Amino acid sequence: MKKFILTLLVAVTITFSLNAQLTEGHFTYTIEASSENPDMQMVTGMMQGSTLDIHFKDKITRSEMKMGSMMNIVTVSNENSGEILLLMSGMIGKNAILMTTEEVEALSEGKPEMNVELLDETKTIEGYLCKKAVLSDENGSESIFWYTEEIEISKVGQTYLNEEVPGFPMQYDLNNNGLKMTMTVSKFEKKLDKNASSLFDMEIPEGYKMLTLEELGNMGM
Repeated sequence: MKKFILTLLVAVTITFSLNAQLTEGHFTYTIEASSENPDMQMVTGMMQGSTLDIHFKDKITRSEMKMGSMMNIVTVSNENSGEILLLMSGMIGKNAILMTTEEVEALSEGKPEMNVELLDETKTIEGYLCKKAVLSDENGSESIFWYTEEIEISKVGQTYLNEEVPGFPMQYDLNNNGLKMTMTVSKFEKKLDKNASSLFDMEIPEGYKMLTLEELGNMGM
């Protein structure tokens, strides 16, 4: 009887571990960009070596897009406080903007609606079973997401984490205006370092110029 109970407890523990969602971590994506449009060749060349890093914990998410030699974009979103910090550095200098989730939602009004198709097709990426989602709009742009439901993350205010797609994206295939990008998770950590809390700081770093939403729009962003 004792052996049976022990076996049952082990089985339950293993099952729970397999089904438990990951709620904190650090994922790094490698990025491949290509285009058949001659006007985009310079852009794809400058994007060589681009990466995307996503850190998340306790409904706070930080994404850092390193766009080759062009610029870095950091977005820190805190679903608990409703604050979103955007930091941009590179060719345009160092600029920062602090927003609320309400302001971001207002910016989305009037944008073309996305058609989201969730498919049964699956594949495994870095050990995670992923399902396929296809997003398209009336302008002909199409994105393919390979997502896992084993990871729980706050997507509020995060450009690279579409709230209409379930779970966490392990791979994106994007096609916009002739520019094709594939972003794939290449490494990850299931636990953050004890000192990682500084990554989620909402203070604007020294040397950054504070912008308003209107000024950001005037820059074409």
